[in-house]
Amino acid sequence: MPAQKSVADRGDPNYFIVKFNDRDARNFVIRDISTGSKMNWTFAHPEMQFPVEPHPNLRFVMHLWMSGNTLKQTGPVTIRVQINGRPVGEIHCSQDIEYWFDKPVPQEWLRSGEPVRVLAEADRLWTSPRDGAHLGYLIEQAGFRW
Repeated sequence: MPAQKSVADRGDPNYFIVKFNDRDARNFVIRDISTGSKMNWTFAHPEMQFPVEPHPNLRFVMHLWMSGNTLKQTGPVTIRVQINGRPVGEIHCSQDIEYWFDKPVPQEWLRSGEPVRVLAEADRLWTSPRDGAHLGYLIEQAGFRW
């Protein structure tokens, strides 16, 4: 994977990555992702949007972490990723480590001039005993490269 740039550094024509601690990261969140920290919690239905045009060799990439504390309650978690409503892949998380999701996306799944919508849901959520919040996984960055 190439060196990462924030959404503020969009000059490289080969990728578009959103780091969720960037000040304008909220513009790319449709729902259920916190922003503003290096690692941000996802909730029940984390969904993002990206201003990416169709390209050959397009890949969706996501950098995430599973919390050992949440895994103690949930057990292994599977995150299923959809691009514009179509399943692109899944990642199985069973350890308190970082994970990279990197899958090809057919360019015909995208429409020129329309944002690409990405849904990345965990099959098991951790429930906080203190306030009942439902948390999935921690996300640092996501986007596309080609």
